[in-house]
Amino acid sequence: MKVHGVKLRDFVKEPLEVLSFGGGVQSFAILLLIKEGKLPIPDIIIHSDTGSEMPHTHEIVKIGFEISKEMNIPFHIVSSYRGKLHEDYMKTGTLPVVGIRSCTTNFKIFPQRRFIREIVGNKNGKVLANCWLGITTDESKREVKSNLQWIQNKFPLLEINYTRKDCIELNSKYNYSVKKSGCFCCPYAGKNHFVKLYQDHPELFKIVKEMESKYHKTWKTKNEGILPRVSDISTLQIPSLVTFGAEILSNDESSCDSGGCFL
Repeated sequence: MKVHGVKLRDFVKEPLEVLSFGGGVQSFAILLLIKEGKLPIPDIIIHSDTGSEMPHTHEIVKIGFEISKEMNIPFHIVSSYRGKLHEDYMKTGTLPVVGIRSCTTNFKIFPQRRFIREIVGNKNGKVLANCWLGITTDESKREVKSNLQWIQNKFPLLEINYTRKDCIELNSKYNYSVKKSGCFCCPYAGKNHFVKLYQDHPELFKIVKEMESKYHKTWKTKNEGILPRVSDISTLQIPSLVTFGAEILSNDESSCDSGGCFL
């Protein structure tokens, strides 16, 4: 008997092996390493679609699906019962904020865990599944343990001493240009992201402006002082600082250090 393409077995004796595929540099490299035979074949690959992913991430997910199909590995896309991430924030008039992990929890981790539970069942007290995360040696501080006993995190790229640079080179070897994955409204993305979003994806930038406007309207707040809002980017030639909600973002391409977001 199979569930979601996985043949059932005693998962206490042999835990389910799951590649959490974020559609970014590292997780795509893991897929290629599997294809090369340098990493074992997982039972299943799962992508959590927040509904607010960047267009380039959707393209990589499509490619990842085709590669997985070639290797006969079940590939599934899951999502939150709450709908799209940015729409969920709009409903409540709130914004994603640096330091609060509810985005990752509600729209990435929970959907995958519910899906995995459908395969391994509801036994507690034993490890039933191993979730592979794309953490490289240069960001090993993001190596975090699962907060549950039945599912544990594994870091295959750390086991083979891979850096992010190694992943980029591997992807390039097969002529894949893979960008950092993440939501278009992510507060960790950094100033340059929002500037490029305004330039390259005005329709998504418009949503970010609406999110911010809804936030200030709901909570009757103003972004006063010398810091421009995200919605002011279009009026600035070279914005020195950008704020999203109440957070000041750096000039870096990304300040992402989610500590658990499946990237």
